[in-house]
Amino acid sequence: MLDSHFTDASAWEYIATKLENEHPVEVVELDKPPGAKGYVMKIDIETGKSKLYIKLQLGSGKIIGRSFHYSEYES
Repeated sequence: MLDSHFTDASAWEYIATKLENEHPVEVVELDKPPGAKGYVMKIDIETGKSKLYIKLQLGSGKIIGRSFHYSEYES
């Protein structure tokens, strides 16, 4: 899946599809701004590869993309 590059539009479409399909989302506390909530998804893209790490934040009436990359940590 990540062999091809995501555009901004295709990344948001991918995120929306995962949320619509009820992919698990973890609530985390953000460092910036302190105490704010973030929402994290860790997605298995391919067996044996790091997970895709996506972090979102809700603010000012919109969804803010904070992270979209391979996970540096396996958990």
